[in-house]
Amino acid sequence: MGRTWNRSIGWLCLDQMRSAFASAAGTFVLSWMLYELTGSKAAMGGLWLLSLSGQWLMQWLAGPLIDRWRRVTVMRVSETIRGAAYAFVWVMWIAGQKDAYIVMAGSFISSLQIYDAAAGAVLPKLAAADKLVRANAAVSGMGQLARIAALPAAGLLTRVIPPEILLPVLAFLFFASWVPTSLITEKHHAAEERRTWKNSLMQGIRVYRSNTLLSLLAFLVSVTSFGVFATQAMYLPFVTEMLRGGPLEYGWFSAAFPLGYVCGSVLAGRLREPGAYMFVVMSAALFAGGITYILLGMTTNMTAAIIIEAAAGAAMPFWNVYSSTIYYRAVPPTLLGQVLSMKSLLQRAATPFGVMYGAYCASAFGLPELFLSVGLLICTVSGAAALLHWKSVSQKRGTAVAKE
Repeated sequence: MGRTWNRSIGWLCLDQMRSAFASAAGTFVLSWMLYELTGSKAAMGGLWLLSLSGQWLMQWLAGPLIDRWRRVTVMRVSETIRGAAYAFVWVMWIAGQKDAYIVMAGSFISSLQIYDAAAGAVLPKLAAADKLVRANAAVSGMGQLARIAALPAAGLLTRVIPPEILLPVLAFLFFASWVPTSLITEKHHAAEERRTWKNSLMQGIRVYRSNTLLSLLAFLVSVTSFGVFATQAMYLPFVTEMLRGGPLEYGWFSAAFPLGYVCGSVLAGRLREPGAYMFVVMSAALFAGGITYILLGMTTNMTAAIIIEAAAGAAMPFWNVYSSTIYYRAVPPTLLGQVLSMKSLLQRAATPFGVMYGAYCASAFGLPELFLSVGLLICTVSGAAALLHWKSVSQKRGTAVAKE
C-alpha cells in the first residue's frame, strides 16, 4: 500500500480487528444466552436498549474529554471495562446465578466504552492526508473481516461449548488490547488542547452548528440508526421464527453483512473519489440499504436473506468511509476526538426509540411489517437528501460554467 500503511496503522488495524471480533462474538453470546433464558422479544429489545443507554451515557460524560488524554489510553481503558463485564457474568454464572438480569447487567457494563471514537481519532495522526480514504477503508474493512469470522464462530461455539468456557475467553480477548495499543506511536497532546468538560462539549456543538454538511450527516445517521437498531434488536427472532434457523444459521446471517462490507471497502478504497458528488454517493448507499430491509421483510428463505444482507453490507462502506473522510478533513485534529464522540452521541440519541419501536412493531404487527416500515423510512429520507444535493451541485456547476 506504499505510504498508506505504516507500523502504527498496522497495530491499530490489528487492535480494531481484535475488538470487532470480541465485540461481535460477545454480543452474540449474551444475546443467545438471554433468548434461551426468556424466549422473549421484549427481553431482546431490553438488552439492546440497556446496551445503547450505556453507550449514550459514556459518550455524554466522557466524550467531550476524550481529546484530553492519549487516544490509545482511552482505547485500553474502554476494552478493560468490557473485559471486566464478561468476567463478571462468568463469575456469577459459575456461582449458579443464571438469571436474565445478570446477562443484562453484563451487557450494560460492557457498553460503557468510547473505544470507537478514540480509535477513529487516532487514524488521522497516523496516515497522510491524501491517503485517509484508502487507510480508513482498509482499517474499516479489516474490522468487518474480523466480524465475519466472529459471528459464525460464535454460532458454532454457542451450540457446542457452554457459557462457563466462552465467557472467560471473551474477557481475555478484551484485556488483550493492552498489547497492540502499546505499540502504536501517538504524540502527546499539547497543553492548549486541554479543556474543561463544558468547554469541550460546547466546542463540539459549535463545530456542527458552523458546518451544514456535518449537521446533515448527523441527521441522516440518526434516522438510519433508528431503523438499524429497530431491526437488529429483532434479528435473532427474525432468523429463528421467519427463517427457521438455529444459532449456526443466525451466525451465518449475521456474518453476511460484514462479508459484504469487506467487499465494499475494497471497492471504496480503490475507486476514485466522487468529488462534489461524494454526498450523493453516500446517500445512494443509504437508499440501497433501505431497499435491502424491504427485501428482507418479503423473504422467508435463509439463502435469500443472507444474500440480501451481504448486499446491504457492500453498500455501507460508501457511506461510512466517505463520511469519516469528511470528518477528518473538516474538523481540526485537536477537536476530532470530541466531535467524533458527539457524532456517536447524536447517532445514539435516536437508537433507544428505534429499539422500542422494533420491539413494539414486531410484537403488535409482525416482523415483516417492521422490516418494511424501516426500509421505507430510510429510502424516503436518503432518497430526498440525494436528490436535493444532486440538484444543488448541478446548479452550482451550471452557474460556474455560465460565468466562464
